[in-house]
Amino acid sequence: MASAAEGAKLNQSVRKAITLLRATAEDRDANVSSLARSAGLPRATALRMIQTLEQEGFLLRIPGDDRVLLGPELLRLARGTDEQLLLREVARPVIGDLVAAVRETVTLSVVAPDGGLDLVSQVDAPAQLRPQSWVGQRFPLHASASGKVLLAAYDEERLERFLLEPLPRFTPATITTAEALRAELEHVREQRYAVARDEEEEGLAGIATEIHGPGNELLGVLTVGGPTQRLDRQRGRHAVDHLLRAAGQVEAVLRRGRASPTVLEVIARTGG
Repeated sequence: MASAAEGAKLNQSVRKAITLLRATAEDRDANVSSLARSAGLPRATALRMIQTLEQEGFLLRIPGDDRVLLGPELLRLARGTDEQLLLREVARPVIGDLVAAVRETVTLSVVAPDGGLDLVSQVDAPAQLRPQSWVGQRFPLHASASGKVLLAAYDEERLERFLLEPLPRFTPATITTAEALRAELEHVREQRYAVARDEEEEGLAGIATEIHGPGNELLGVLTVGGPTQRLDRQRGRHAVDHLLRAAGQVEAVLRRGRASPTVLEVIARTGG
């Protein structure tokens, strides 16, 4: 039977763990050192506690970024907590690296409660010729790379309902028939990314891939976009390799270090 002193020590450990969680929630730039100060702990002690909380999914450390975030298991237990915020925070440094690698604009869209896609983050290309800000916008699902990724995740019943409505034509390249769109979505499922060139607006191209959560649910879509003349097929192939890697990095962090086999298998197949 535990003594009173041992019980007090255990309670104190729980209180310190709760302090670490609260400090993490209050500071979006929290790191091990700042959390140690908040809890009044030596850094080595705080690090061990953070590692334990991370193993349980209550905290999440982003590799190479030194930040500590609330983890997916804590968010799942909270139920009402916004999982999209976690996705945005995890993806933020990855998107920055992706823009530097492909030198094109990168956006992150999240699956909204109504099942649509909301574009929530955009980092612009360094080139002067680049797309306008798309944050807050929604794109036609059948005529955008991100939309095709979402449609490819639909089950047959939901896709059938979507196809009951006409597919508007925006340019000569827009897909406007159910048969052609079904064939395109099958291709997206096979290769794990979607391409749209001049389909919503002439002169604009996009390449998008999926981001799944720990339960393999679709959480968001990562897209590289730019002028069609610059994001041609050769540069597009280069962008795909980096895009798939970036999505795999985000998924690996969300899955607490277990890399997504689907994305990594695609990278291996494409010779990346």
